[in-house]
Amino acid sequence: MIEATNLFYVSNFNVIGGVETFIYELVKKYHDIDITVVYKTGHNNQIARIIKYARVVKYKPGMKFKCKKFFCNYETDIVDDVDAEEYVQIVHAMFKTNKLTPRINPKINKRIAVSNKASEEWEELTGYKPKVVRNPLTLDKPNKPLILISATRLTQEKGKDRMIKLGELLNQHNVNYLWFIFTNDTQEINNPNIVYIKPRLNVIDYLNKFKGNCYGVQLSDCEGDCYFTRECEALGIPLLVTPIDSFKEQGLKDGVNCYYLPFDMQDIDIDKIVNKIPSYDPYLRDDNWKEELVNVKSTYKEGNMKVRVKCTFSYTDVLEGKVIPLGYEWVVDKKRADELLANPYHLVEVVDYIQDEKPKEKAVKPTKKVEKKKK
Repeated sequence: MIEATNLFYVSNFNVIGGVETFIYELVKKYHDIDITVVYKTGHNNQIARIIKYARVVKYKPGMKFKCKKFFCNYETDIVDDVDAEEYVQIVHAMFKTNKLTPRINPKINKRIAVSNKASEEWEELTGYKPKVVRNPLTLDKPNKPLILISATRLTQEKGKDRMIKLGELLNQHNVNYLWFIFTNDTQEINNPNIVYIKPRLNVIDYLNKFKGNCYGVQLSDCEGDCYFTRECEALGIPLLVTPIDSFKEQGLKDGVNCYYLPFDMQDIDIDKIVNKIPSYDPYLRDDNWKEELVNVKSTYKEGNMKVRVKCTFSYTDVLEGKVIPLGYEWVVDKKRADELLANPYHLVEVVDYIQDEKPKEKAVKPTKKVEKKKK
């Protein structure tokens, strides 16, 4: 016989979930009250954080419990193994909306719901009106995560193995970080702190958003003149890079605007990376392409551009006033083409761009010559 004061039962602790968060927040906030949590199966991470604040018991067949109050959620299957003064069922879900079937046990003599609407739906389905008790919540002091950003293919020459090693080192040191990687590579790195994002033509907005607690990361075998590191430099974003010649030629100096990580990824000072982030003024390096280009004034104007588009999804075009069939091609101006291409249903694709180098001038009507009458 296991004796307890407040006994909470959860059949299974998932990796994430609302009930799992409820139990954790409850025991964390009310850790000075005697609470025992019973479960049958559960993810180790969930169990580990609950153990910090409350007694946890893994249920085995034949176990018996005695307590002041017994609390369960959807599952009521161990009720007959519990001798309690009060049996409470907690309604977390929207049973009617989600078309769930309530489980009713005759031993349950009290219901609690986490919101008015959840209470109303339970009453409508069962006839029992649960008391509304809001979910507990405490806020730990926010620990701002370190942000890493890469825009690269996940290939050997671009440093995939080094990226794996860097992630492992950060994890081993329990660093709170998120690593955003812009890539279309399907061979992703298995690291829960990495967020994969489809490639953008411009990642500067992301870099600038996290400036002050952010590194650009490029751990390549070699680079000609890496645009990503140049963009970071132009924004004043420090870098984690390998000590290749082009980065040194670019003006990256260890401890000033970057940290050089050795090719073998050994003896890396993670504490320095996390706690001594370099800060420097943005610097946009000039180029000398003007010496190579023939200096003739351009007559190009985007506004004169016409675009031939092809229908990829038959639809009714309001402006054209007709149904556009699949495969139909027609010419529109650039503004209209942009509108069609931005449609989330992918109505058209570009066939060709047509530049009118000499836009037509507006026709001017000739003025009639009016002769003055002689007096």
